[in-house]
Amino acid sequence: MERDDWKSFKYQLDLNSGAEAKKVNEEGETFLHLAVASGKEQFVIELVKCMSSEDLRLENTDKCTALYLAAISGTKEMAEIMVEKNMDLVQVRNAHELPVVTAARHENTDMVHYLYWKTPQELLHPDKGKDGATLLTKLIISDLFDIALDLLEKYPTLAKSEDYDGRNAITVLARKPSAFPSGRLHGHWHHCKSILGKIYYAGKQREGFAKLRNEIKGGFKTQEKRSEVHALQVLKIISTQVSKMDDKQLKDAGVYEAVLEATKFGNVEFVYKVMNCNPHMVNCKDATGKGPFLYAIMYRQEKIFSLLQDMRERKSWFSYIGKEDGNNALHQAAIYNRFSQIDRISGVAFQIQCELQWFEEVEKLAPPILKDQHNSRGMTPRELFAKEHAALVEKGEKWMKETATGCMVVAALIATVVFAAAFALPGGNKEENGDPKLLDKKMFMFFIIMDALSLFSSCSSMLMFLSILTSRYAEQDFLVSLPTKLILGLSSLFFSIGTMMAAFCATLFIAVRHKNYWVPITSTILALVPITLFVVLQCPLLLEMFYKTYGRRFYVKKNNC
Repeated sequence: MERDDWKSFKYQLDLNSGAEAKKVNEEGETFLHLAVASGKEQFVIELVKCMSSEDLRLENTDKCTALYLAAISGTKEMAEIMVEKNMDLVQVRNAHELPVVTAARHENTDMVHYLYWKTPQELLHPDKGKDGATLLTKLIISDLFDIALDLLEKYPTLAKSEDYDGRNAITVLARKPSAFPSGRLHGHWHHCKSILGKIYYAGKQREGFAKLRNEIKGGFKTQEKRSEVHALQVLKIISTQVSKMDDKQLKDAGVYEAVLEATKFGNVEFVYKVMNCNPHMVNCKDATGKGPFLYAIMYRQEKIFSLLQDMRERKSWFSYIGKEDGNNALHQAAIYNRFSQIDRISGVAFQIQCELQWFEEVEKLAPPILKDQHNSRGMTPRELFAKEHAALVEKGEKWMKETATGCMVVAALIATVVFAAAFALPGGNKEENGDPKLLDKKMFMFFIIMDALSLFSSCSSMLMFLSILTSRYAEQDFLVSLPTKLILGLSSLFFSIGTMMAAFCATLFIAVRHKNYWVPITSTILALVPITLFVVLQCPLLLEMFYKTYGRRFYVKKNNC
């Protein structure tokens, strides 16, 4: 078997009658077990042909059949040849679970799809044990929502049934924001369009999140992928089950904890559906008394933060006071949480900006009395914010200065090059009066304009970066002042690079204006490479900087508390 020579191996089997059904090592494995474990598909197919249907049920010392091993890491073809010869193999519980559950546990996707439809569905009924619940949770974890949906449609109560690991579908789905449209990570182009859209609608009415709620209601059917649609349908069945539970059942099924976890991970659809299906969800609290609103504040989940504002009287959300630390809701917004959304933001300076924006948005909603309340350490929310973010501000200052220094070097180099180019005009000068020989040529004028623009923009860029180096670095400066200077500096630097490339290409066209036009044409095409790289890699980031500084980042309602 080690030499992958089936003919030689078959010859040895023929010399030892019945050897294919004998256990060949201390682990009680047959040759079929070994072939499956080694991934030798041809050996598996040929061995199954030589064995009886009962021989396929032989177990090793761990009470596992060869199909169980195939479910872990084998191919669908291995399973097919065994199941076709003995259909009962799919019902044999190995290590206390069905083969399809084992395949799902090890994320063997092809095997799951095959074994699921071969397994008698009644074996997955909640009353038959934990196989159905375990399969459902593993399907959700593996993003196999098509099968999960089919299973839930047959047995909806599996949603609240506990699996072998002590979990259920509700608690597992709560930790899967990536399964839904709001949690999907998109590419640069999608992100760029999203930012542009936000900038366009920034000055309009506060309808951004209302639109999200309508999309949730509509199921995102028109724009999202099939897996997302299946996930939303799974969530609908699960939320229907939640709507039928009383307070005790909600606690026993871990639904309260699931809502808090969904809030923590930014699972907008889950929170919206579950909290609308059962009014008991407004009582969600952890052991310290924190509810979903506090979790949204702590973990900077602005979408859920906005969503929850319409679900209950906001005054009650701000009634929390920590028993041990004395922190109110505004103190919670001031605490720096390194496990929040802040790590997704590029640049330390913009992380500080985001933290400041978040604190001020919560402050707008909070009752005025909370702003001057002291916690157990005698600190107001503003004082706590300054203490919590002192290290981040220091890092932001260092990041800003390093970025400005590096960019200023590039701007200075560009300014030097284009300044020198202005005194070394293409085509030369007339001897009699020193005028440029090509002064009447359009391409020459284009070169002059591009060269001048590049010089002016690079000098402007240097001045902006110099102002960053000489700026003060207080917390509030990171909100608008410093980001504005960085945006202007980077924008002018990128513009100077583009105009410099245009001036260079114009020079080539002038130098070879009578022949060899393929040289400037090729150079112009190559000049598009750095410009394209900028558009793809840097433009979305620059737009995001612009929107975070000038756009309306959050959709909050006016304080009526």
